Amino acid sequence: MLKKRKRSHLRRKRIPTSILLRSKRKSCPFKEAGIDRIDYKDVEMLKNYVTQGGKIIPSRISGVCAPNQRKLKLAIRRARNLALLSPMKGYVPQQVIVENRFTRRTNSGPTR
Repeated sequence: MLKKRKRSHLRRKRIPTSILLRSKRKSCPFKEAGIDRIDYKDVEMLKNYVTQGGKIIPSRISGVCAPNQRKLKLAIRRARNLALLSPMKGYVPQQVIVENRFTRRTNSGPTR
């Protein structure tokens, strides 16, 4: 006997409740601030769009529009290549701490 096929064209497509319960659409923070060029050297701004694991936050969470999300992705990748951003923890502090282990000794007395 042949199996009956389900008629997929008769099934009603339902809208997921997550879409129905979604709040007001987020507006792009770059357009609100009037930023048209995203600079890879602005590390303080870029680290807000990178998670602790080093992943770029998607636009559906951050609210960035698609063209600016592409610019943001490019800026983050450039900053990582120049070691301004860490590939894992988001931000690499640029202060270099040099410890002076060897101090000059004066020949004022016997040393033991």
